[in-house]
Amino acid sequence: MQLLFLTNGLNSVMKDSLSIELLTKTFDDLSIGVGIFQVLDLDDIRSIRYVFMNKVLLYEMRKERQEVFGKKIIEVAPEAYEHEGGLHVIETYRKVAAEGKSINLGLVEYSNHMVAGTYECSVHHIQDNFVYVMLRNVTELERTKNELEQKNKELAQFAYVASHDLKDPINTMSGLIQMISDQYQGKLDREADDMLKFLADSTDRMRNLINDLLDYSTIGSEKAMKTVDCNNLVEAVLQDLDSKIKETNAYIEVGELPQVRGYETALRLLFQNLISNGIKFSQPDTSPEIKISARERDGWTFSIEDNGIGIPEEKKDDVFNIFERLHAKSEYQGTGIGLAHCKKIIELHRGKLRVDSKLGEGSTFYFAIPK
Repeated sequence: MQLLFLTNGLNSVMKDSLSIELLTKTFDDLSIGVGIFQVLDLDDIRSIRYVFMNKVLLYEMRKERQEVFGKKIIEVAPEAYEHEGGLHVIETYRKVAAEGKSINLGLVEYSNHMVAGTYECSVHHIQDNFVYVMLRNVTELERTKNELEQKNKELAQFAYVASHDLKDPINTMSGLIQMISDQYQGKLDREADDMLKFLADSTDRMRNLINDLLDYSTIGSEKAMKTVDCNNLVEAVLQDLDSKIKETNAYIEVGELPQVRGYETALRLLFQNLISNGIKFSQPDTSPEIKISARERDGWTFSIEDNGIGIPEEKKDDVFNIFERLHAKSEYQGTGIGLAHCKKIIELHRGKLRVDSKLGEGSTFYFAIPK
């Protein structure tokens, strides 16, 4: 059936340039499902009939045109009236037709004896008694999303259990090393002292690595976003880093920062990592200087600028990879996970992270958080 009820309204603009047949074919060939319904009686949901269904919707229903066009929903799909979800969708058709507005239903379930699935659905007003619905099958997408969420939970649980299991022997080793050092202090030769120090440093690095891996695995575990005042957040981070700031005589300049929607714990870790890096990777015999600012542009773009050692041009992308280290452990301590943390946190907020840097001239890290 052609979209005959639209003819009068379209004649003035179509004339010779556009035909109902062409418009029908356009709707019919869309990759998203489009259906048009007429609500014959605005007080009776059983009066709603199909006017037009494009190929996508006909396929989803496993119906032919002649089985649907011009017929009432109660005749074609009586099962829709038999459960709460179907009744809610049909009632939305009636409500939109009566009140003249659009309603986004989000995810809805549809099933009959041949097909079942999950769909994104919205209903829109056309004119009195007429509405159109837009439908997109997201069954596989939702299934994949649920599977990924389950896998992520399993991996996070594994990382948590593994980290705690690994901490016990490391703590035991660390305790034994300390006990030997205390018991034989001043009685061992220099080589033995160096070996104990090496073992102690190794266990400390392993403990730090496990803690960092645990932090990495739990990023995104917060249940819901909240409004975060970045001024308060950075102030708390600087208080935590107070001893390191005083030890290095670092100068931190903080501009006026915005409130954003985000995961507070993750954002705190983000600022902590970037500020700590600015302090740690400083020039020899130079006090670290760090400037923190933000500007509004399609969201908020933050910058953290330092006067440190900088990053080689060819390594600017690599630094965000997990376990990526540009320097020997003897030069700069760390596990090589900090910037990978930052990247994961920004991706969690659907933003972007990048760095501008010149070797020997410092670095500026930029990260964008959408509104």
